[in-house]
Amino acid sequence: MVCGLELQEVLTDLAVFQVVNTGSHSIWAFATFIHGQTQFPEFSLVVFVDDLQVLYYDHNIKKIISRSPPSSPTGVKDAMLDGANIVIEEMYNDMKSPAHRIKLLSNHTGGVHVHQKLAGCVLDNDKPSPVMVWDAYDGIEAIHFDMHNRTVNPLWPQLMWTLKTAEIVLMDFITIYQPICIRILKHYLEKEKNVVFRKERPRVKLIQNTCSEIGDVKVTCLATGFYPRHINLTMLRDDRPIPDEELIFRDVLPNGDGTYQTRRTLIVSSEELRERHHYTCSVTHLTLDNKLDINWEPGKGSDVAVIGSVVAVLVLVLIFAIPAFVFYKCKRKGLL
Repeated sequence: MVCGLELQEVLTDLAVFQVVNTGSHSIWAFATFIHGQTQFPEFSLVVFVDDLQVLYYDHNIKKIISRSPPSSPTGVKDAMLDGANIVIEEMYNDMKSPAHRIKLLSNHTGGVHVHQKLAGCVLDNDKPSPVMVWDAYDGIEAIHFDMHNRTVNPLWPQLMWTLKTAEIVLMDFITIYQPICIRILKHYLEKEKNVVFRKERPRVKLIQNTCSEIGDVKVTCLATGFYPRHINLTMLRDDRPIPDEELIFRDVLPNGDGTYQTRRTLIVSSEELRERHHYTCSVTHLTLDNKLDINWEPGKGSDVAVIGSVVAVLVLVLIFAIPAFVFYKCKRKGLL
């Protein structure tokens, strides 16, 4: 199942890539069809609105389950009335036959093989996008279709459509799947508006750690606690973007409270430290009126640490010195 898990990440990245406008909202169905004996269902499907899972289905239970809080039969019934059951059944039938055909064409006669499909649409300021579909097999993208064009991986030339087939499929997408996709998306945007329309500002900070052995400094720009998940986080050197190859990237990851976090890390060598560059962590997000910049210069962090240590010492001196002085004065006056 490694191929299937890797492919799920690829397809998720494709979905996020398609929705880079933070004012957009999307619905995506991730379907997996497995050929071969495993402990997993032959066919399973999850549906996300933005980053919120709302529906689940697999061919063992043969029913749609609501995943959105609060889970209720009414929510599932509404989704089915909007056409979710039609889409699921069509995806199952479509994947069952082509997956078997691809397996034969690829001379795969045994083992476990995974066919996955990503399908969905986007609403951007109430303007619907065409339905978009990707198919992949054993971790390799095979087909992309978006109602305007269809591309097929050269590994599977047998999957090319005839002109007649293309016309039939396009008509089905225009008259059936596009309206269903937008209808279900609007349904859940209304049902889950308190979740999908909320906005949380990022908390941003710079963290520095010095390697005492070689003198390098690891500078990390961390943004956390934000929603929605799309964010632009960059690091600059003297007001110029630092090349990606110099940075250590971390994906946008979920926090336990439904918000997200991400970070960029730069290793500043001891030689570069002596050049006294000016570094900036810059963040833009839907919740920010302007970009948020946090600056750092080599030496400032250590200076702050030294000042903090001096203050701490002075406080300790005062704590012990004042009672001692009072005790001394009282003793001189014979009060003790």
